[in-house]
This record gives sequence, C-alpha cells and structure tokens, in this order.
Amino acid sequence: MRYNYCRLHILTKIGADILTMKSMLGFLGFLFAVVLCSVLHVASNVFIPLVIAWFILQVLRPVLKIGKTLQLNAWLNVILVFAILTVAGLAAFRFSAAQVVEFGQVYSLYSDKLTEWFARVIEVMGVPPEAVKNFDWLAILRDNAKNISSLIIALSSKFVLTFVFLMFMLVEAPYLDEKIEKAFGRNSGRVRKILSSISEEVSQYLGTLALISLATGICAWLALMIFGVKLAAGWGVLTFLLNFIPTVGSIIATIPPVIMAIIQFSPRLFTPFLVLGSLTAIQLIIGNVITPKVMGDKLGVSPVMILLSLLLWSMIWGIPGALLSTPIMSIIKIVCENIPGLNTIAVLIGSGESVRKIPVNSPAVNDVVETVKKKLTETAKKVHERKKGKAK
Repeated sequence: MRYNYCRLHILTKIGADILTMKSMLGFLGFLFAVVLCSVLHVASNVFIPLVIAWFILQVLRPVLKIGKTLQLNAWLNVILVFAILTVAGLAAFRFSAAQVVEFGQVYSLYSDKLTEWFARVIEVMGVPPEAVKNFDWLAILRDNAKNISSLIIALSSKFVLTFVFLMFMLVEAPYLDEKIEKAFGRNSGRVRKILSSISEEVSQYLGTLALISLATGICAWLALMIFGVKLAAGWGVLTFLLNFIPTVGSIIATIPPVIMAIIQFSPRLFTPFLVLGSLTAIQLIIGNVITPKVMGDKLGVSPVMILLSLLLWSMIWGIPGALLSTPIMSIIKIVCENIPGLNTIAVLIGSGESVRKIPVNSPAVNDVVETVKKKLTETAKKVHERKKGKAK
C-alpha cells in the first residue's frame, strides 16, 4: 500500500513539474510572438521589401535553373533576372498609363450621372443641400496631392529596396550550401532539407497560383468585354492581383466592375445582374472546382489557419501582408514539421488530410513513445532505490 502511495506521489509530482514547465514555455512563446509581431510592424519598411524579394526569388527559380544549366556566373544571372523584371515593369507601367487615360475619359463621360446620384443619396440621408453645395471632388484631390505624391515616393523607395535585396540574394545563391555546411556542421543536412522544402513548396504554390489567377483575370476580362463594360482590361488585372489574397480577394474583385456596370447601364439593371452572375460563376468554378484539382492539398494548411493568418498579417503589414499570408503560414508549417519539438504545432496548422496521412511509425509518434518510456523507466528506478533504502 505504501509502495503504491509513493509511486502515485512521484508520478503526480513529475506531472506537475512537466505541466509547470510547459506553461512557462507557452507563456514565453506567446511573449516572443507578440514582440516579434511588434518588431515586424514597426520595421515594416525594411522587412516587407526583404520578404517580397525572397518570394520573387522563389518565383524566378526556373530562370535561375536555366542560368545554372547554361553555366552563367552570379552576375550574369542577376542581369538576366533584372532584364525580365525590367520588361515586365515597363509593360505594367505602359498598361497603367493607358488605364489612367481611359479612366479619365470614363469619368468625364459619367460625371453628371455620378453627381446626380450623389445628390439623391444626400437627399435620402437628410443632409441639407447647402452643406454640400460647393463639394468638389477635383478640389479635394488637389488638396491631397501632396499626400498622394508622398505615398508614391514611399512605394518607389520600397521597390528600390526590394530590388537591392533581390540582387544580393541572387549573388549569394550559388554559395548558400557552402555557408550552411560551415555554419551548422552535423546539422547542415537537416537545415538544407528544410530550406529546400520551403523553396520547392513556395515556388510551386506561387507558380500555380499565378497561373490560376491569370486564368481568372482573363476570364473576367472576356466576360466584361462581351457585356461591353468600360475599363474591362483594368478590372481583369485587378481580378488577377486580388486573387492572390485567399477567400476575401475574389469577393472584393467582383465589386468594382459590377458598380461600373450599374453606372454605365442604369436605369436598366438586367446587364449589371448578368455581369454579377458571370463574375461570381467564374470565381466559384475556378476557386472551388479547378483550383482544388490543380493544387490539391499542396500546402496542407487548415482553411481556418489560412483565414487567421490573413487577418494577422493584414494587421501587421497591410495589403502586402494579406498577399503573403498563405505562403508565410506554409513556411511556418514546413519548419515545424522538420523540428521534432514543434511537430504539435505542425499538426494543428495542417489540414485534416495531412493528419490522416501520418503513419504510426512517424518521427512525431516515435518521439512521444520514447519520452513516455524514458519517464516510466526513471520513475521505476527512483521507486526501486527508495524501497531499497527503507529496507536497509
């Protein structure tokens, strides 16, 4: 009886110590996460270009492989990549300029209708007409021109910093394996495996998502062209860009072209309803039918975790954070999968499909079994020693 009591006491104490240690580690981990998010938010002007440069590097992995096949040195790889980016940037600038001109024409065409609608809204809301008599959109735009120019300068500086980071990453890429070998020694194999998994998965995800987003944008542009909606090409590009934001982006991308159709075809609402139905059908078919078949469970991340990641990174970095939220969550999952102590987090982040695929003899299960065996052995030894001491 006394032996059972001592054994129960020892097991209870061990359990309490383990629980206390886990609570402290959890609290310290929470504090570290809060501090890290605060630092990322405060230093966003540095971290956003750095992260975007790394993601651009992953997207351009096929180009780097071509350069490696052709045995180009590091600087020739940099020139090749920047030539591609320069052509893409010039095409984007030319398209944006054309869209600005077309937007000005559309605004001058429908400005009277917009003014009339604005007056009706003011009347319905009960605002006196004298309060908005001298309301001028162009005057407000001129007054805020300074803020707009400051925003453009800030965005330009981020683009420049992004390209600087990208250039140095491209130069350092050929020597990365040697640096890892010297830095981590015996653990270099595991570090290379983690980095390779992250690069491959993120590259495949971004490449596939870019193709799916491109198909969505082209379909939206064709639908708007068929219905004769103004700025159809611009709305197609907007759909392409917003499709990178999971769940929310596809909803937001549908709203501007529908509003444009309402302004253009009012008071008839049949065509705007057709536009809304067509865009919704495109998003549903591509998002719920084609995307799962093409991508499958490539990331293996829970939809709830994707949504939480979207909200968190939107708070930290705004729109860039929303665009990068899903790949960042995938990176966290891959890192946790390759570190034995963090397997629990990987399971919680992962989808149900990934949990069902865990074999019984997986490293995570083996680690738990070994820990339990070790604790039971230590407890048995302590009880045996106490029993021998009392016998003497």
